[in-house]
Amino acid sequence: MLGRIVFSLIIAALAALPILSRADETKWEVIRVYALAEGKSVAVAVPAEWEALDNDRVIGVGSGLRFADESGVLIRVTAAELLRAATHKRVLRPHGEAKVAMKADAGS
Repeated sequence: MLGRIVFSLIIAALAALPILSRADETKWEVIRVYALAEGKSVAVAVPAEWEALDNDRVIGVGSGLRFADESGVLIRVTAAELLRAATHKRVLRPHGEAKVAMKADAGS
């Protein structure tokens, strides 16, 4: 009985090995919280490899955010996108994937 269990585990490990060896490396997201001039706050989720080109955590009226990805490509987030995410209390993802996580208001 024990031999069958061990044999089954070895077969399962051998079956999963090719899948795991081709698995992409884990992608981490960094969530940055910014205060908007309108008095709201917004959370922006970006890949950990992205570098923030603006160090200010307070975003002025009409200002946006700029990031550089790992290959140096510039990604811009407009003030309208930030305000829309803050109004709907969602985390903004610059590439437009699912925007579903809730954020807390600046006063809470």
